[in-house]
Amino acid sequence: MTLALERSRNMHMRYPPIDGLWTWDIKRDRVYGDANLSAYFGLTSDEFSRGAPLERWMQSIEREDRSRIRLAIRKAIEQRSSFREVYKIRSEKIGLRTILAVGQCCVDDLGKAALYPGWFVDLTQEAASEDDSLREIHGHVEQAREIAQSIGHDMLSYLLDNIQEEVQLKLGNGSRRRKSS
Repeated sequence: MTLALERSRNMHMRYPPIDGLWTWDIKRDRVYGDANLSAYFGLTSDEFSRGAPLERWMQSIEREDRSRIRLAIRKAIEQRSSFREVYKIRSEKIGLRTILAVGQCCVDDLGKAALYPGWFVDLTQEAASEDDSLREIHGHVEQAREIAQSIGHDMLSYLLDNIQEEVQLKLGNGSRRRKSS
């Protein structure tokens, strides 16, 4: 089955098609994963097939996301619950990527955290598409603001100016100041 056919077949699903799988043996602190996971997290084939400590996998997570992800993992283990986080990873093979990781803490017969299986999807393309959409919105709002200004609708011009600023903030290049009318 082609990738396009598989993606279209799964369009009705809650999550996009899976890009990688893992299982973390919590008691032995060994994470096992598939070849995609290895490429995304920069591990050797030996490390992903024999398992590597969680901390080795954490090294590929961007520094600004690491503490948040550690806390979310710790919380999932303590509460014996699920994990769902979006964060950035970097590897030599794949580069910088944004992923959604979903996992579930499983317990042994004594109720202690034992296994932590999970999967991830690469959201990088969706994030790029969102930025493209925001840039397009920015252009349309700019045109609407200029029209409102030219016909003397100061309040509408003011509101559109603030919408533009919000779009710029989403794109990461805004100033966070409010304009006055």
